[in-house]
Amino acid sequence: MLKSIFLVLLLLCSVVSCYEDDVINEDDPDDEVVTDEEIADHNYDPPLEPQVVETVIPGPPQEKVVERVMSTPNLTQEELTSQVMPERFKCDTCQIMVFTLGNAFKEYEKSLPPKKKMKGLDILTVMEIVENSCAEDKYNGHVIHEIDGVAQFCGPAFPDRKINGLTLGRGPWRRRYRGYCGAVLEDYEEEEIYKLYRSGNLFSDLCLKKDCKDTLSKTPEVVDFKAFSRVEL
Repeated sequence: MLKSIFLVLLLLCSVVSCYEDDVINEDDPDDEVVTDEEIADHNYDPPLEPQVVETVIPGPPQEKVVERVMSTPNLTQEELTSQVMPERFKCDTCQIMVFTLGNAFKEYEKSLPPKKKMKGLDILTVMEIVENSCAEDKYNGHVIHEIDGVAQFCGPAFPDRKINGLTLGRGPWRRRYRGYCGAVLEDYEEEEIYKLYRSGNLFSDLCLKKDCKDTLSKTPEVVDFKAFSRVEL
């Protein structure tokens, strides 16, 4: 009886041993069966799922569409917080100032009787125009706008610049305009400024020779008051 039990146990051991040899066959490179022992001993990583890569075949040539990218004007921290006009906006600011001055002189001259147009405005009127040209409300209608990554002024003094997107119009800009305008005009007598306007050199002397010398090569048409003053004189 004991001998029979022993034979049965021996047979079972043989069967288990053969099974393990079939599963864990470290010498067989084609063995695809992975056990817990192999994962622990060899840091086994399961194979990745196959990746599907889609290839887009170009169709016939299409008409190229140029899209103008517009966003909130990109300004530095200094440009956002400084009390003075940032350097890169000084030329545009000068154009706003001359636009304001020139149009004010022009409108006042229109109201003069024909006999007085040759002589021009009296000094008191000229002084009033020059003084008022730096008021903060003269900046009204102008905003900072960004097109294709370039921040610039838009408004009445820049009729060729179209506003179509986000802008910056509040904050310190009106105060900066007043400060810049006052700093430029304090170097000139009021009568001298009016003479520059009458001769057509207002923008040239106040802006083109200074803050616009590296930006513009000639006076923009919108602030070229030479034709206005000569026609109406």
